[in-house]
Formats: sequence, structure tokens, C-alpha cells
Amino acid sequence: MHAKLFGFFIGLIGFVVIHTLPVLPPFLDAAQDALQGSGSSALSPHALAASMQSVLALLVLMVVWWVTDAVPLPATALLPLVALPWFHTVGLHNGQAVEFTLRAVAHHYAHPVIFLFMGGFLLAGAMQKWKLDRRVTLWFLTRGTIANDSRALLLGIMAVTAFLSMWVSNTATAAMMLPLGLGILRLLGAEPRSSRFGTALMLGIAWAASIGGAGTIIGTPPNGIAVGILNTTFADDSSYRTITFLDWMTFGVPFVLVSIPVAWWILLKTNPPEFTTIPGGKDRMLAEQASLGPSSRGEHRSAGVFFLAVLFWVSNPFWSEILPQRLVESLSWVDEYAIGIAAGLILFVVPVELRSWTFVLDWRDSKYVEWGTLLLFGGGIALSDAMFQTGLAALLASSFVGIFGSPGTLGLLILVVILVDFLTEVTSNTAVTSMMVPVIISVALTSGADPVTLSVGAAMAASMAFMLPVATPPNALVYGTGYIPIVSMMRSGFLLDITGWVIVVGILLFVAHGVFGIVGF
Repeated sequence: MHAKLFGFFIGLIGFVVIHTLPVLPPFLDAAQDALQGSGSSALSPHALAASMQSVLALLVLMVVWWVTDAVPLPATALLPLVALPWFHTVGLHNGQAVEFTLRAVAHHYAHPVIFLFMGGFLLAGAMQKWKLDRRVTLWFLTRGTIANDSRALLLGIMAVTAFLSMWVSNTATAAMMLPLGLGILRLLGAEPRSSRFGTALMLGIAWAASIGGAGTIIGTPPNGIAVGILNTTFADDSSYRTITFLDWMTFGVPFVLVSIPVAWWILLKTNPPEFTTIPGGKDRMLAEQASLGPSSRGEHRSAGVFFLAVLFWVSNPFWSEILPQRLVESLSWVDEYAIGIAAGLILFVVPVELRSWTFVLDWRDSKYVEWGTLLLFGGGIALSDAMFQTGLAALLASSFVGIFGSPGTLGLLILVVILVDFLTEVTSNTAVTSMMVPVIISVALTSGADPVTLSVGAAMAASMAFMLPVATPPNALVYGTGYIPIVSMMRSGFLLDITGWVIVVGILLFVAHGVFGIVGF
């Protein structure tokens, strides 16, 4: 309570002080340079400099409120809609003056990536509603002797959690897996805080949920925010290659495939299970599987729409090569964003039982859409655009390079991954990505580094908060079970953080760049 109250007033004071100060010389100098470089006479240096200063004030307010959670994160994300038009913010775009009216700012809250995530939330919601996710989990864990061996079961639960988290929100996945894990621990008579296997199993669920989210664009909000900001920033740059759904999977999936075994090994070393075998483990899961009954039409329909969506997402970049030219032309405006929202919409019209007028989803199931997260997308992209168009991002970047120099793409990538990782331990990963990616892109452009590499690295690092209960909702969920001593969480989490830095840099260096050429060094 005191921290939130402190953050509320510190944010407001910082905003008021910065905004009401006379326009400072660094802003005037930067504005004059920007106007001379563009050859534009539509704006005065004072107006552009004042806008820079206003956006900095807004940035400080939003960062402080996001970090302290003084105001709900989605509500803070709405501030650009009010502040930018209110203070007559202006900027430059391709040498032309732009005004941040409500209409101009509001379109960021309908960015295509928001509709991609909306479709993803609806697909995940259908899986949860019809318990398809639970059936898949129990089917996997009852293969062979997985459920009767503690080490194999830990790896199996982490693997299925990571897979589901690539498509379902990290929090929902962890919440679904938690009762299953607790049931196993009760079967073994494992005591909270004294059971090493209990600690490993609970941490494994939380870690796997976060790791799996990095696998696809829709896996976790930081991925979508990074892609959205990149696409908005370089919308008029013909040399920029848009990151597609498949592009992200080419480095996201290898990250998951490498990180899960590494995390499993760390858990076994730091929390060696006191149980070698789990008597009755498979029988318990078979009983839970039987309690689900025969697979339902709702499950079949949900699975069908899900697999079609994934098929279209993955094949979209190759349509021009595998489809007839006439069909390619008719689908030329259909991209991964359109596929996502179309899949979500289809769930409302695919029938499960026509007699009762039951469909895969109805509007009550819109509860599965994380509306607050969608507002965070809009706020982050709107703030980023204001920072770029006013020149504030370039000013911050040049100041950074002037102080620290330019260590190149690889050096900056290592710095970004470590910094973002530590920030996400204490702050929402969505908020961290929203406020860091614009500055990271500007630093990259100023220093000659690759902005895509650094932005993707930041988004992936935002999924690596493993040390503290407050870092992510999955961490908080498993910590609340009582099976995890805080010292064990911090020790094991710190080891995974360090190895995670190496994995992210290695994946981007050798896979995304070396194999696919998606990012550059």
C-alpha cells in the first residue's frame, strides 16, 4: 500500500515538474537538428522541443506507475489517449508535421497485433472451455512409465506446460497444471517447504509456463509488443522485413526446446527429488483422464479450428509458391493478423449442438480475452510512436551512446538481455517491453546495431523472470502453494537466469541469424 501511494505521487510530481519546466536546451538543440535534417518548416523548434519534453513527462509517469502498480496497468496504458492530445503534442514523420490528436493516437489501440492476440485468446479459451488442454496433458503424461518416475514426470509436466503455454496464456496454463501437480504431491505425502520434489515440481510448472510463452508471437504479450512496435516504427522502410508468425517460431521454438531440458537439469541439481518412483502415479492420471469422459464435439471443433489456424499461420509466407496465382491474388491482403482474428470469429459460428443452439464459443466466453492486456498493447505502441515522432527516442539514444559508446550488436544484445531480465523480476514484463523497446530501437539505429535483433532479444528476455514470486503470475501461483522456500526459488532462478542469457544470445546468433538470416549482427 505504501509503495503504491509513494509511486502514485512520485509519478505525478515527476510528470508535473518535467512538463511545467521551461523548455530545456537539450530538447531545443535536438529539435533544431531534427528540423534542419528534414528540411521541414511546418514546425517551430520550440513546439517540437516542448512536445519532446511533454512525452518525457508522460514516459516518467507511465514508467513509475507501471513499476509500482500505483494505478492498474491497463488504466495507465490509456494515458497517451488523454495526455498527447491534451498537450497539443506534435512531431515529424517523413519530414512532415504530425499532430497527436485523439484520432491519431487511438488507431494504435487497434493495431493489427492486438487482433492477432484477441484471436489467440479466443482459441485458447475454446481449449479451456471444452477441457481440450487438460485432455492433451493427461494423454501425454500417461504415455509409458512417465507418471511413475519422478524425474521423467517432472520433465513431462514441464514439456506439456511449455507446449500449452505457446498457445494459451502463461497464467492460465500454470493455473491448469497446478492442481495436477498438487494432486501428485498429496499422493506422495510430500510436505510443503520440506519436499525437494515438491519444490522442483512447482518451480518446473512456473518456469515452463514462462519459457513456453516465448515460443510463438501469441505465447506472451511481450512478443507481440516487440513485433508491433517494430512494424509501426519501420512501416515506411522498404528494407525492413516484417517478422511473421513462422519467423518468430524459428527462434522461439528452439529457445523452448533448449531451455526446458536445461531448466529441468537445474531443478534436479538444486532440488534433487527424495522420491525415485511414484507408486500409483499413472493410475491416478488414468483415473483423471477417465473422469473427463469421451471426447466431446466441442473438443473436436476446437481442435479443428486450432490446427487450421496454426496451419495457415505457418504456411502463410509460402502461399505465393504453393497456391494458384488467382487464389494468391485474392488472399494477398490476408496475413497472420487476419488469420488470428478470423479463427477467433469462426469459433462463434461453428456449431456443437444445433438443437440447443450451442456453439464452440458464445459471448459469455469473451471472459477468456485478456482485455487489459490488449489495452497495454495499445498504450505501449502509442507511447513508442510518440517517442519516435517527437525525436525523444533519438535524443535518449544519442545520450546513451555518448556516455557508454557503441559496443556493437552483440555487446548491446548481451546488455539488453541482462537488463530486461532483471527489470522483469520486479516489474510487469509487458510494461518493461513497452517502455524499453522504443529506446532499444533508437540506440540500435544511433549506434549502427540491428534493431530487430535487440528488440527480439528484449522480448525473449522478458520471459525469463524466474527468481522472485512477484516476477510473474505463474511464479506467484506456485509460491502460494507453500512448497517453495524463497531461498530455493532465488538460488535456482538465478542459475536459470544466467543460463537463459546464454541461450537467448546463442539462439539469436546461431539460429535466427546463422540459419534463417532473420536478424542481423
